[in-house]
Amino acid sequence: MGKTLKNKILVASEYGSVNGGENSFLTLVDGLRKNGWRFLAAVPQGSPFANRLQEAQVKVVDFSMHNADGVKKSQTEIREEFSALATKTDCDLIHCNSLSTSRVCGPVCQSLGIPSLGYLRDILKLSKKAMADINQIDRLIAVSRATMQWHCEHGLDSSRTSVVHNGVDSNIFFPTAAEPFLSKSSTSALIAPYPRLLFVGQIGIRKGVDLLVDAFLKIATEIPTAKLSIVGQRYSQKHEAVEYERKLIQHVASSSFGNQVSWLGIRDDIPDLMRQSTILIHPARQEPLGRVLLEAAASGLPIIATDVGGTAEILSSPELKNLLVPPESPAEIARKVISLSSSVQELNSISSQLRAVALANFSVESCVRNIDRHYRMLLNKA
Repeated sequence: MGKTLKNKILVASEYGSVNGGENSFLTLVDGLRKNGWRFLAAVPQGSPFANRLQEAQVKVVDFSMHNADGVKKSQTEIREEFSALATKTDCDLIHCNSLSTSRVCGPVCQSLGIPSLGYLRDILKLSKKAMADINQIDRLIAVSRATMQWHCEHGLDSSRTSVVHNGVDSNIFFPTAAEPFLSKSSTSALIAPYPRLLFVGQIGIRKGVDLLVDAFLKIATEIPTAKLSIVGQRYSQKHEAVEYERKLIQHVASSSFGNQVSWLGIRDDIPDLMRQSTILIHPARQEPLGRVLLEAAASGLPIIATDVGGTAEILSSPELKNLLVPPESPAEIARKVISLSSSVQELNSISSQLRAVALANFSVESCVRNIDRHYRMLLNKA
């Protein structure tokens, strides 16, 4: 890196939890650092994300958009605090790691004259004011073409927006063997007719966990030995979200197959769980570009997913498109899972195709190159 290029980047994150967007950034840190970038992160001190950042040797400065009672501060208060923080840290560029932080930081960055890059990891309907705030970010990165198209149709400035697909670490997420699904006669293999099904995501309406449960109960009726592991937790404290989870758990428990569903909560062994599973079910009602889908692909774990958002950009080949189902279709999810579970040959074929797609189209190295290029363009113009 040339001596004249500024390289101190402040990363802004609203939440301290570690989900898709946070994991996506953590995946890139080492590669970007090797290119000469220095990072510090404005996140809630002592949070899981702060701890992970510190493990990755990223300095953390305490910043929270919520007060001690968990109530979100006013936009004015948040922006005043962030403005003071950005000035104090003397950063060269601000990296807003989500749509919400892009909205908060856009006007601040413009006011301070600090170049900014913002991530669009959600497909949400925004107010005109929110869109105007986001349009003050100098360079916007959408995680999928579907995400970019949605926001541009609703007022996003397309001239400052690019698509950069997330990268997945194929050294962490990988299959156990070239053909992980062996014949029924092998006692050490995953036996196709007895599928171990996996879901990874937040427990909420958007992720379609109710559709997952309905689909599994249909699957278990046909394959009584099927098992389902649900990894994730509910973050929303809204009454309807709490009730949604409670009713789901009750519905499963009262069914004939309740003891075949495991609610695992947050886990730090996702790569191992994927290697131990037969099919990932992803019944989301909306999905900009599901990180769990990239992780499953790199793991060679066959996927059945709803055709929403950017999912088709991952499952884009004619063969992999067959893994897509329409939204709101638990019966179709069940049918696909039952069919796929019956064929070791098809499971192995899909596994190898997914792994190849992850390596070719969603590598960490490619994502690092793209983000590095945007950083350089922004700072060379500054």
